[in-house]
Amino acid sequence: MPQHNVLDLLADMASGAKSIVDGMRITLHSLVFHEKVTDQYPHRNPDDNYQPGPGYRGMLGLITDPETGQLNCTACGQCQKVCPDNCIAVEGEGKGKERKPVRFTIDMAKCMYCGLCAEVCPFDALTMTPKYTGSVERIEDLIWDLDRLRAEAEGMPHISQVE
Repeated sequence: MPQHNVLDLLADMASGAKSIVDGMRITLHSLVFHEKVTDQYPHRNPDDNYQPGPGYRGMLGLITDPETGQLNCTACGQCQKVCPDNCIAVEGEGKGKERKPVRFTIDMAKCMYCGLCAEVCPFDALTMTPKYTGSVERIEDLIWDLDRLRAEAEGMPHISQVE
């Protein structure tokens, strides 16, 4: 085993201490004098009048016919079949043109906002709204029923009508 003399050990310790001080100096300089690299997102308050761009796929909503006040949905179940997350449940009653949903729920906690349900709907009943915040205190509040879905899409066009 090689023997180290005391001067070599002290030189190694001084070199190590100098490396640590150099690293701390560079870190302190970057912290104090450099611009921020990361911007906090979003920099807006959700209450501001921010609107996402066209084609944004936000929360889902059920469209009501403005002339009749009735839902466009006929409970055909196409949205339920195409959903990769299996988060849509539809039950309807009636026959033909009189068929309407009696239960329509979407579990927004499972939804990945792919928009397949809105695209496949033959009656333009589902749409992706521009709403981008959906935080709730209880996860049960993310299971949206017929009334909530109708309220979300009030006055909204179908996604095929958005440029």
